[in-house]
Amino acid sequence: MYEERAMVSSWDLHGLRVSVEGDDAGCAAWQSIFASAPRAPSDGVGIRCRMRIVDRAPAAPDRAPDFSQGALLHYYVDSDFVRAHFPRFGQIEIDLAGATSVLRIVPAALRTYGVLEDLVAVSLSPHLRRRRRFLIHAFAACREGRAALIVGGVGAGKTTTGMSLLDAGWKLLSNDSPLVAEAGSILSYPGRLSAFPDTLARFASTRHLAAGTAADGRGKIVVAAESVWPEVWANSASLGAILFPEIERRPDHRLEPLGAADTIRRMLPHAVEGWDKSMISPHLAVLGQLAAAAPGFALRLADDVSTVPAAVASALRDGR
Repeated sequence: MYEERAMVSSWDLHGLRVSVEGDDAGCAAWQSIFASAPRAPSDGVGIRCRMRIVDRAPAAPDRAPDFSQGALLHYYVDSDFVRAHFPRFGQIEIDLAGATSVLRIVPAALRTYGVLEDLVAVSLSPHLRRRRRFLIHAFAACREGRAALIVGGVGAGKTTTGMSLLDAGWKLLSNDSPLVAEAGSILSYPGRLSAFPDTLARFASTRHLAAGTAADGRGKIVVAAESVWPEVWANSASLGAILFPEIERRPDHRLEPLGAADTIRRMLPHAVEGWDKSMISPHLAVLGQLAAAAPGFALRLADDVSTVPAAVASALRDGR
C-alpha cells in the first residue's frame, strides 16, 4: 500500500475554488494537469477532491449500473451520491450535496495516456454543472477575443486543427475540455496537450517532440502547451464558430454550414452525460445558446495544415 502524506493544493477555476488533497504522487499528478490554472487559497468553500493511490480498484456495488459508457465506465446513482467505477483504474465517489469527490485510483491510471485527465474531469464535471459551468469534449482556441470550438471524436482531426491554430499564433482555451458558460462564453480549462507523433511532426515548433519515437507512432505524446508556445493560454472568449472537423482526401479545406439543430445534434455525444438526469435540461439549454450564438460548420480537412487557420478564420468572419 502506498504511504499517504496529506498535501493540499487549490486552484481558482473562474471564481470556483478547486482544492485537492492527497499523497505526493496523487497531488503531483493533478498539478501536472492544472499547471496553467491560477492558484487559490487552500481555505474557503469550493469543490473539494481527495485523491488516494490504492493497490487495486475498489469493488463495484453489487447491482447493475444505472448508466454505462461501454465497458470502461459505470455509474451507480443513489440520489445525491454517485459512484463512477472504472474497472481497470479505480473508483470515484461523488457527493453532489457536499461538493466533494473522492478518487481511489491504481498506479496504472497515472501512467496510462489520458486516463488521469478523464478521471479528473469525471470528478469535477457534475459539480461544475451545478454551478452553471459545462464541460464539452472539444479543442478551443481564440484570437482577438473570439473562439473557435472544435468538436470531434478520436481521429476526426480535432487536435491537428487546434495545433495548426496555436502554431499560427492563436491562444489556447482548452485542448480537450473547455468550460461553456451561459450566453455563449467559452472559458479556459487546464490540461496538457497530447498528439500522435505524426501530428507533431507536421509542425516546425513540435517536430522535435516526435524525434526518436517508435516507427508505428501509435502512442500519444503529452506536453504542456506553454512549453512549446510561451504565453499561449487565454482566460475566456466569446464564441465565434463551432467546427466539426473530418479528415478527407481532397485538394483544399471546405466549410459546409450547418443548421442550429444539426449543430446541437453533433455536440450532444461530446457534452451531455446521460446519468445526470437533473442537469440534462440545463445542459441542452446551454448547447442551444451556443448554436444560437455562433454558426456551426462541417470542416472537411485537406492535407495542408498550414492553410487550416485561414479556413477557421473565415468561419469566424461568417459568424460576425
